[in-house]
Amino acid sequence: MFMRWLAMLPAAAAVLAQTASQTAPQPASISGTVTNSVTGEPIVRAHVMVHCNVAKAQDGQQTFGALTNEKGAFSIAPLPPGNCSMDVQPVGFVGSLRGQSYSLSSGMQKEDLKLTLIPAGVITGRVLSSTGEPAQGINVVAELAVGAGNTTTDDRGQFRIGGLRPGKYRVKATPQSLPFPPEIRADDTTELPDATTYYPDSLSAKMAQRLEVKPGAEMSNVEIKLAQTPIVQVSGKVTGLPPGIKDAMVNIQPSGQGSSIKPDGTFSLWRLDPGKYTLQAQHWAGQLQLQSAPIEIEVTSVNLEHLELRMVPPFEIAGQLRFDDDQAREPVKLPPGRNGTSPQAPPPQPRSVQLVALAGQYSGARDVIVAADDAFTLEGVQPGRYRVTVAGVSGYVKSLRIGEKESEGDVLDVRNGGAGPLTITLSSNYCEVSGTVSDAKGPVADVTIVLGWSEDRTNPRIARSKSDGTYKFRVPPGKYKLAAVDEDAMTWGFQGPDLEDYETEAIELSAGDKIAKDLVQRK
Repeated sequence: MFMRWLAMLPAAAAVLAQTASQTAPQPASISGTVTNSVTGEPIVRAHVMVHCNVAKAQDGQQTFGALTNEKGAFSIAPLPPGNCSMDVQPVGFVGSLRGQSYSLSSGMQKEDLKLTLIPAGVITGRVLSSTGEPAQGINVVAELAVGAGNTTTDDRGQFRIGGLRPGKYRVKATPQSLPFPPEIRADDTTELPDATTYYPDSLSAKMAQRLEVKPGAEMSNVEIKLAQTPIVQVSGKVTGLPPGIKDAMVNIQPSGQGSSIKPDGTFSLWRLDPGKYTLQAQHWAGQLQLQSAPIEIEVTSVNLEHLELRMVPPFEIAGQLRFDDDQAREPVKLPPGRNGTSPQAPPPQPRSVQLVALAGQYSGARDVIVAADDAFTLEGVQPGRYRVTVAGVSGYVKSLRIGEKESEGDVLDVRNGGAGPLTITLSSNYCEVSGTVSDAKGPVADVTIVLGWSEDRTNPRIARSKSDGTYKFRVPPGKYKLAAVDEDAMTWGFQGPDLEDYETEAIELSAGDKIAKDLVQRK
């Protein structure tokens, strides 16, 4: 009996091995070609990478790569089954993949992928001083809605900015400048420095002439003549500083400049370019942060004096949620998927109130969990203006009442500190914006549409057109800008693109409005 059992072992082992080979995940593979989107020619030695989420990897992800051959072909194997994304890094091209992802099943051979890359464009030219001489060491930036390229001029004032994706650029030249008072001249003349200038000779970004860069083309002979501006002083006093405080600063956004506050509380800022800024005084002492209410200023050609920044200690806001209707109180429900199926319900999200500082302020987000009786308390709030959001409910913030002051919308103004209890009223009477995106050939699918607040770039709404070119937003009342944007516009940061770089539709919505806005995609 024992000998018969031994004789059966090889056969049993073979069956087990065959079963294991049938159940174990088999390696997958990806292959294809990379070509020039303009000429159709193969791109040689393009670096193709596949990033796969692998549970056994130390950081949860492994990267696999290959270089294309003389025919532009590549093959990457073996790859683990799972979710993988692709990226291509060639020299002289800009990618068209934008992190395209694939779900690889066991043994899958994904073949004949046709990847196209756009040849990069170039802008070349020179910068002249206000007196017409070549300007050396000038920082030159080519700005696009989805990014920028920059360089520095040489001793002949010349510059070259390569690696640019197609688009219409604003080009600006910024001279080096130290934040010092004007020099005292022996001949009693007044120093008029060269200022940041947009092509061809404008101090304003809105007045700049745009330069269109086409795939693989060079925009040459771009000449910028620097404009002069008077040296403007922005000065004032910080009040409310505790005795003995040192190292307090006045910061200015978006320039990033700053000035130390003197022992008597005064401050001075010099050589700001014309434009709008936000000033705020700050002091850190360990975990304690003390700052002033922000103030908005506009720099022109005259001094701004006697400004006052008042330090306001962190304060507490006690509040209560109020609901216009029962639906506003309901937990958030996910919208149907593109195929019409209902997604699996996520775990219940705790109800919470969050304050998000508006653009130009240093204050970060503050949030707190809401109690069962709809009450909450926000602690350590800094003075400023905030957008109020409530998570875990279906309603939007309809109005705010703090102390005796009530305002429509979700912007809370506590620049002067707390002014009493906060009541947040929520409603489910949303608005709807819908339409179709088309080009010269008809409706276009998979176009990115942005619906942004008119006065604040934070938290834009994003949608993509469906297969028939249609899109839809469900949003609170308010003033918005609507635009169809570049394919990769949202890859350049949480705030999204500057909608001033696009042809936008201005929309003002009242509660319950439903409007249709068709958009044209322009290449």
